[in-house]
Amino acid sequence: MKEQELQKIRTLYNALDKIQRFTEDINSAAELLENPLIWDAVKMNLVLVAEIDRKIAPEIKESYNSVSWNKIRENKPHIVSEFLGFDADEVWKAITEKLPAFKKQLEEVLKT
Repeated sequence: MKEQELQKIRTLYNALDKIQRFTEDINSAAELLENPLIWDAVKMNLVLVAEIDRKIAPEIKESYNSVSWNKIRENKPHIVSEFLGFDADEVWKAITEKLPAFKKQLEEVLKT
């Protein structure tokens, strides 16, 4: 894999890792909203995830088809609105239900 593509995947992984670390003491979407610093940090990293995903070469996604790349595109409209309005419940759902598995898949890519 080209170093440039590998760096994109590292950046994606690091953004997911930050989201997990920022929210490790948070227990709900409502609690997430109560902390504006964490809420803003999570939102910015979600934007980064979406942007990096767009820039990863299609052939990389094809080569590593065990990674749920399509989940980012599928979930983006539920999480981020057209004008960067975020749905806290959908964000929380993504953090708790989808992010851990996706992060683990990226770990496997980075090991190769």
